[in-house]
Amino acid sequence: MTTISTTNFLQRNALYDVEKPYSLRFTPPSAFPPSNIKLANHSITIKDVRTRHEPLDFFEHGFQLLPFRSQLPYAQFDDDDAVKRIYLREVANIIKDFLGAQKVQIFEHTVRKRHSEFPISTGENYRWNQPTSIAHVDTTMGWAVDMAKQLNPDNLNIGKARIQCVNFWKPLRGPVKDWPLALCNPHSIDTEKDMEPCDLVYPDYVVENRQLYWSEGLDWWWCSDQRADEAWIFLQSDTDAEARTKPVPHTAFELTGEKGEPRESIEVRALAYFGDF
Repeated sequence: MTTISTTNFLQRNALYDVEKPYSLRFTPPSAFPPSNIKLANHSITIKDVRTRHEPLDFFEHGFQLLPFRSQLPYAQFDDDDAVKRIYLREVANIIKDFLGAQKVQIFEHTVRKRHSEFPISTGENYRWNQPTSIAHVDTTMGWAVDMAKQLNPDNLNIGKARIQCVNFWKPLRGPVKDWPLALCNPHSIDTEKDMEPCDLVYPDYVVENRQLYWSEGLDWWWCSDQRADEAWIFLQSDTDAEARTKPVPHTAFELTGEKGEPRESIEVRALAYFGDF
């Protein structure tokens, strides 16, 4: 099944030739602009992986749907200690085995539960993180390497290892009929022309991600009725510049014509190390 929806892209702007796109995740002094990012909403056509003759393959396309059944009950995903103790260990193990990595380190996890009013703002802070409806890649290669150095300050070989940053995303319950995840085949993107590094500035740290410009021919995919025992794994950066796989832009999108429970999901960002580490 193919569906049509819309999502937000970074708007091409000559300003970004001289000023890096940024977004402050805190309230700045009154005279300082909180962001210089301008977005443009575009229609996208998204194809269903369930109707694809050959499954998408991580090592070819950069993203793949995996069977994965967690031992953590649904109700305990509200318990961050339980998530860290059980779920993150499970995810680290499956990533390590799937990629054949020497070591995996998880540096972030996020539970998202869509508020019934989203994407319309309520004027108040949401209790849970909401779906992200901007086409983006979570990290740049440089930022991922810096994170690896922070996590391994005493490892002098960190610069010699191949490092991949991956996202592991799954619903907390299913089937998902509300704001599912769409992933863009990176082979349909001109990385130099269609991606822009951006800074997400928090009070005590900065995340450098990449946002996607809209262009003709972007190849989007989703999984209809995704279940809680199905997880996406997708590449976000790789220190091997010659690798076949490339970083995968992704976004949530509104699934028109379907009514379901507000989406609940968890995503995990991890670094996988290979070689001399």
